[in-house]
Amino acid sequence: MKFAITKDRPNRLRDRVADGIIESFLLHGHEISSENNGVSFILNLTDIESPRPGRRRSQSVFIISLVAADRYHGDIRSLCYGTLVRTLSNLLLCADSPDGYKANNAYSSEMYFTTPEAGFYHMPFEPERVYRRMLPIAGSHYAIENRFSTDLPDRLSTPSAVVRKIRQYGKELDNLGVLPTPFPLKQILSEEELRHIFKIYGITGLSYGNLSAREQVPEIGETTFWMTGRGVDKSNISKVGKDVFLVKGFDYETGEALVSVPRDHDPKGRVSVDAVEHELIYRTFPDVGAIVHVHAWMDGVHCTSQNYPCGTQELVQEVVTMLKQTSDPSHASVGLKNHGLTITGETLDEIFGRIRGRLLVEVPMYV
Repeated sequence: MKFAITKDRPNRLRDRVADGIIESFLLHGHEISSENNGVSFILNLTDIESPRPGRRRSQSVFIISLVAADRYHGDIRSLCYGTLVRTLSNLLLCADSPDGYKANNAYSSEMYFTTPEAGFYHMPFEPERVYRRMLPIAGSHYAIENRFSTDLPDRLSTPSAVVRKIRQYGKELDNLGVLPTPFPLKQILSEEELRHIFKIYGITGLSYGNLSAREQVPEIGETTFWMTGRGVDKSNISKVGKDVFLVKGFDYETGEALVSVPRDHDPKGRVSVDAVEHELIYRTFPDVGAIVHVHAWMDGVHCTSQNYPCGTQELVQEVVTMLKQTSDPSHASVGLKNHGLTITGETLDEIFGRIRGRLLVEVPMYV
């Protein structure tokens, strides 16, 4: 795997940590290259006080930003998540040396990991352990593009009974306290940065969790389902083609969700990045009629082995494999490491009847 390195002004702790991480990648046979030479990720060495956004030519290039917080004494979790967003990163690494006099020694520091899915955990800095945590993200493959067709039947331009159920349960997720407030991108990103993040990911806002449910529309596809939009406030779903979309299939070669929209759809709207996961679940398990993904937890769930990013082929395959190993894939709950839950059921009514009162707002973090 090839990777590039970009660097702001020097920082002693950050740069010593970076040296250890880079050495581990090189020892495992990976190669430093230029940004335009087919790299899988860019290691963005930046400053926590004025972080530089990572820039990639396509969504297939991941940004992993590294900062040092050795002079910071506030809420490290909020600082890290804000920096993740400001750097447009797939993963933020933050080195913190609690003992200022040890700042020259990278091995005395703690390494904090922050992901866009709000995963947040830390461990003592050891280059090999950090390498093993970075590799699944750096080597992942997104499948989050949309291919639109304005072939949505006119009768479905007005919310159907299935869409009204999605709207109902989006509000319930909010009431249960497991639907994080949309992150105000416009408050911390410049217009240029907003344009860049929309160009790469089709994102105009950040709001976590999603819901989907089957609705048979035989004139446009065999496996059709409604799913909430990307980054929209799930507690305030209103318009078809903006807040909720009909997915009629997936092109796995191009990584595109096949989306049926009305003629007056929002041109900036996109279906959730988890559409690839939901489509494969529906196609693999015909008895599944609805799926809920929340950034919450339940006791006793089995968990994926890696914290792959949302919308990646690797996460999809692991979730489907885990569902196959359950006694009843159509009524199952799978834990996503440092992330949340994917829950299948016959209907949204049935799913919420099972999980109501069991959801834990705090997702446990595993190193």
